[in-house]
Formats: sequence, C-alpha cells, structure tokens
Amino acid sequence: MKSYAFELSGEHQSLPRCEALALAEAFSGCYRELCYLEQCLIIEAEGLDVQSLGRRLAMTHRIIEVMAVCDADLKALSRSVARLPLPDKSYRVRAKRIRNATPAADVVEHEIGRVLFQRGFRADLKGPELELRAIITGGKIVLGMEAARVDRGSFEARRPHLKPFFHPGVLMPRMARALVNLTGIRVGERLLDPFAGTGGILVEACLMGIEGLGIEAQKRLVKGALCNLADLDCTLLLGDAKRLPLKDATICAAVLDTPYGRSARILASSKERLLKESLNELFRVIRPGRRMVIVADGPIEPLLVGAGFIIIQRHTDRVHRSLTRHIFLCQRG
Repeated sequence: MKSYAFELSGEHQSLPRCEALALAEAFSGCYRELCYLEQCLIIEAEGLDVQSLGRRLAMTHRIIEVMAVCDADLKALSRSVARLPLPDKSYRVRAKRIRNATPAADVVEHEIGRVLFQRGFRADLKGPELELRAIITGGKIVLGMEAARVDRGSFEARRPHLKPFFHPGVLMPRMARALVNLTGIRVGERLLDPFAGTGGILVEACLMGIEGLGIEAQKRLVKGALCNLADLDCTLLLGDAKRLPLKDATICAAVLDTPYGRSARILASSKERLLKESLNELFRVIRPGRRMVIVADGPIEPLLVGAGFIIIQRHTDRVHRSLTRHIFLCQRG
C-alpha cells in the first residue's frame, strides 16, 4: 500500500479531514489513517484512484504521494532527502508552512535543493518533470511527489451571485461539494436534496457525475434553479419535503440545507414540524446503511434520533455573529 498526504485547506476546522477520509473510503478498496497533523492528513491506501479523488475534493489543495516524514529540523531533513528514491528527472521543490510552523518554507526549499544538487539532480523551475512538495506542520516535515492538484479556482466561478439565478443565504460551492462528499456517494448513484432552493448542492453533485434529484416547494425557486441546473443530469420537482414522491429505500444519499434566517420561507405550521416530518420521509426513502448530511441553524439531535438516524459526525460553521450552522452526518440504520 502507498501513503498519501492531503494538504488540507484551513477554511474549516474539521470538515477538510472528514471529507478526505470519506472519499478515501469510497475510492479505495482498503485504507487507514496514519497521522493527522494541522492541515495535513496522512493515510495508507491500496488501489486509490488519486486523480479521480483530486477532481472531487473541495477542501484540499493537493494530494502528495509520501516518500518521507521527518522531524522539522534541517539535519533530519537533509538525511531524509539524501535517502529519497527519486527517478532521474528534472525537479522543482515547493514547500508549504502551516501557520507558524518552523523552519520557514524558503529555508526548507533551499535545503532540499542543496542536497538534491549534491546528488546530481537537475532543477527546473519552469517546466519540471517532477514536483516535490514539503508540508511543514506539527513539528514534522512531510516530503513527497505531487500526485493530484485540486482545481479550487473553479469554485470561485460558481459563486452564488455569478449564477443565472441568485437567492440569498445559500451555501458556497466548496461547502456544498464537501457536504456531498461526506456522504461517500459514488458516480452514477442518486442524491436527493429535498430543500433544493437555487440548486447549489445539486450543481456540485451533478458536476461529479452523481445523479441529482431535487424537491422544492416554491415555484419561483424551482424556475430559478432550473436555470442554474441547465445541461446537468438532474431532476427537479415542485413538491413538499414532508411528502416525498419516492418509493421506499430508493435514494443512495441526501444532502439538505434546511430553511432558516430571514430569507427562508417555512411552508409548515412550524419549523420543528417541517423538520420532524421531513426527517421521517428521508428515513423512509434512503437505503439502509447509507448516509445523509443535514444543515440546520441549531442543534437538532433529538429530531434526528427520533426519526431513526444514527449521528456519525457533528460540525459547526460560524457564518456571522447571528448564524452558526450545525452540520450533521447521519446514517440510516
């Protein structure tokens, strides 16, 4: 088995690691977590499709095939670089320092380059055949070859206000994709969003080759979401999350951002009733053993457990002073 390091983003405390682990489970026949340092997850995996994994991740910068892990001092670094089993190719070295870790990135790059030069390797800063990466974090330096790079810039082009139809209060694309990935859903499987809104979650799912199915109770939002979902493999229906037009156990995963805030319109006598009846329906339509991610504006553990779900993970996401999102990964027993 090979070892891989995920150079995680710092935009959330817990989601980047959990997203990477969920996809490692989905994309590998066998894996295990070796080490978790600040913004760096190291796993060991067999048969991992790294390129496909890189195309799906949202909260990771790069995936590195690990060649060595050493203490974060120059002597230990020099010894490790001297033993690296490198092919006879031109190289470029790039180091990433996490927060205030030491030594500095440029010092690490210089030391790696110095040792490789002594070994007879040729540097090429413009068109290298090999990209060497070093992550400096948690008192360690993780060394390896770049195996995949996440196109994080594409998420900026899909920011909500740049889409054909906009409505306030929606999830940003990176967050929406990370939540889809938490479910571990695979290409070709069906994902349900029973509070589809403008279709942001469904857009990210469909771009990954997942079959999207959305339910939305407001006609205006359905019309707008259809514009955002144009040319994507997605079905969007006008309907009620409390009465899903679906057969039992026909959904592989669900991701839903429940209504909250001033911009949300609650089509029920109360938000609690809306959630309770919707969760009962979701338990009915999701296949046994499969997962759901739900976002709410407060703790809803009693409602989730009451509907029969097993809570696997809890996360919080502070949006602004008056709103903290509560994110739950659940499994149908």
